[in-house]
Amino acid sequence: MTLSIDTLKKFIDEEKIESMIIAGVDMQGKLFGKKVPAKYFLDIMDDGVYTCAVNLAWDVNLNFNNNYDFCNLETGLHDIKVVPDLSTLRLYPWVEKTAIVLGDLFGKNQEPVNVSPRNILKKQIEKAENLGYKAFAASELEFFVYKENSDSVREKDFNNLKPLFPYPVDYSISRLNIDDWFLSKIVKNFGKAEINVESVKGEWGRGQYEINLKYTDSLTMADQTAIYKNGTKEIAALNDLLVTFMAKPDTNDSGSSGHTHISLWDANGENNLFNDPNSEDGLSKIAKHFLAGMLELTPEMMILYAPYINSYKRIMNTGGAPTTNTWGMDNRTTAFRIDGKGKSCRIENRIPGADANFYLVIAACLASGLYGIENELELPSMTTNNAYEDQNAPQLPSNLVEALEHFKTSERVKGILGEDVVKHYTTAVENEIRDYFADVTDWEKRKYLEFI
Repeated sequence: MTLSIDTLKKFIDEEKIESMIIAGVDMQGKLFGKKVPAKYFLDIMDDGVYTCAVNLAWDVNLNFNNNYDFCNLETGLHDIKVVPDLSTLRLYPWVEKTAIVLGDLFGKNQEPVNVSPRNILKKQIEKAENLGYKAFAASELEFFVYKENSDSVREKDFNNLKPLFPYPVDYSISRLNIDDWFLSKIVKNFGKAEINVESVKGEWGRGQYEINLKYTDSLTMADQTAIYKNGTKEIAALNDLLVTFMAKPDTNDSGSSGHTHISLWDANGENNLFNDPNSEDGLSKIAKHFLAGMLELTPEMMILYAPYINSYKRIMNTGGAPTTNTWGMDNRTTAFRIDGKGKSCRIENRIPGADANFYLVIAACLASGLYGIENELELPSMTTNNAYEDQNAPQLPSNLVEALEHFKTSERVKGILGEDVVKHYTTAVENEIRDYFADVTDWEKRKYLEFI
């Protein structure tokens, strides 16, 4: 459960909590930090712990590149501080007698680290609040489960992995019950940790499931999603399974989406400002301007929705991900889908994969939408047919190189997110692209080795 300090102290005295995880969030959305004795945490909870700034200067598998302005060998690989946000204090029940707290990142001079994903999102939340809005969001993440572990996938060189089940189970109740021994452990543990699961469903891929989280304020949702991804992988490993949130783990199987729902409410969080029952389509002017902003800035924000080379394999080679920059009413072929009425009226962004960092995804959604409101952008025509076959629809960037060019040359994104943020994440993507083109892939071997 979410813990107060008084409850934490009580649990420590009763020896129900012995260890504390103090975690920041890196560029990829993974947790990093330190694990400390719980009694010691009470002494440092106001100050936090120091970690190396390299946590914001390496890639998803911790390869370091010495070309970031923020952290490099010339700066001495300096420290940053993870300062606990005590509102995130909660049990970590799948690890015995453990609790966790997420923190914000600060430099040695107590200045916020601008390139930190959590701080990037908080900046957009603050902007929304200054305009009188409260942003709510929800994530729907798909993932693949394999009857493998870290040793076995390396022994197989990541090929011919055995899925949890060998056939599609989209919406199947029977398979949910068969795999309840594993899925229920996720749901029960998340419930104890106040990670509020709304539903679990089978997906189209072999060994693929989806877990949806319950709508809440945008920062809480990003926090819960980070713990959800971290926890799902850990719970799987503890049960001799392997989970991946990779967007497209197999050419011949489904991709894993990270659909993100968002809406604006009044400052008290009581009235959904996207809904207008008197308009023909049920959308308010605020909603239309917000959606217009999301559409307008999608190409320029694309690397935050799809940050890796592999992200675009899902977009260009799957039946579920959008390929056009379009919107529609309850239309799953478009990039943005309007769903729900009244308090549930919301925009679903169907572009992100499960591989994305959802602090950055929600920040991009919110920043783009607020840009649309501030500039009173007009909403393009709605797509009412199959967006995949609409020859006149604008196409989404089809690869990371194309998306990066939009991002790093956008004066609007620099103005919204800050030049230091754009430069930092440009460097990360440039490193990703360089590493990919320097590596010999299985595709190249199959295509060329025997025949050239």
